[in-house]
Amino acid sequence: MQKRDISTEIVRPQASHERIIALDALRVIAAFIVLAQHFRLVFELNWPEWLRKGLFDSKGAVMLFFVLSGYVLALSLGSRLPSFMAYVKFVVRRLFRLFPVYWAALLLAFAVLWCVQKHGAGQVTGLPAWFLDSRDMQWKQWLLQSTLVAPGMKSDFSLPTVWTLMTEAKVSMVFPLLAWVILRSPGWLAGALVAALVLGSAWLDQHVVGTAAFLGMFALGTLLCRLPSTAWSRLNQAAWWGLMLLGLGLYAAISWRYVMPSIWLGYYLCGLGSLIFIAGTIHWPRMRSLLTRLQQLLRVDLSYSIYILHYPVLVALKKLCGSAIPASPLLAFMLALGLTVGLGLLLHFTIEMPAIELGRRLTRSRTAQQSVLPHE
Repeated sequence: MQKRDISTEIVRPQASHERIIALDALRVIAAFIVLAQHFRLVFELNWPEWLRKGLFDSKGAVMLFFVLSGYVLALSLGSRLPSFMAYVKFVVRRLFRLFPVYWAALLLAFAVLWCVQKHGAGQVTGLPAWFLDSRDMQWKQWLLQSTLVAPGMKSDFSLPTVWTLMTEAKVSMVFPLLAWVILRSPGWLAGALVAALVLGSAWLDQHVVGTAAFLGMFALGTLLCRLPSTAWSRLNQAAWWGLMLLGLGLYAAISWRYVMPSIWLGYYLCGLGSLIFIAGTIHWPRMRSLLTRLQQLLRVDLSYSIYILHYPVLVALKKLCGSAIPASPLLAFMLALGLTVGLGLLLHFTIEMPAIELGRRLTRSRTAQQSVLPHE
């Protein structure tokens, strides 16, 4: 690969602290949508169609996660020259980002599902966990669950949300190579590669592995890094509103994926809509300011904890505490949300942040370590 300098304006488009805060809020909103839809499924509630589709489609929230991951991860790689050491450091940071909180959630899921199995409370009808279909402990599968990437791991065994983490973990192994090609190739080649991954997603799903079909989502987020801030600053308010309406239409298309020629068409239309929402969050002052104020109220980014913890909380409330929870679905939802956020805060400060910081320390260069040591 030809080594060439990449303009900071292209790779890192003025990513200020405020904009990062706004992206945190976008992630939290997506995690909240997934929690709400899974609450509906676990408690077998019949919500109106408008509350289940479009902006509120949980699969759409996941596509937004993937595109946003591509953008954020590409920013972390953009200033680094391609090298084996840069690749290793990236993988180490991803391991410390994904696994510690996941392992804690897996332990919670084990405790909850074991209790459900022991008390004969039955399967979770709306959102089943394969573990509950058997009376055995299935230790081998629990071990496989801890890896996220091992062959034979069942995505619907204990945490139905884990398939997204499996995708993130597997994509992380090749993402630096993908990002470096997109960020450091001529524009036409980068665009052609992204288009090939998007248009070839159905083929990748059928002839390679399902995970490969999602590479285009991460590639879309990476491609966004190539568009300089000046390109967005030319848009006036009317143009931004029109762009957001277009994004909404594209994003909502995922709810009709099963009536399309290919479900991947629905997925990637949603991915394009997600790309527009992310661009608006970063570059449209009105949207960025609104989401920044929201995140300042929340103070911490609990999106990952909410996403991975909510299922065992919902199952515990439904199967183990069913007679004790409020009869009102709204009160039950508030209780589930409160418990999930409370656990999320606990994990955020005791596991998530220390693990992220440890990953940074392990991959920080000696020069950087010496410069920060007096301030730590």
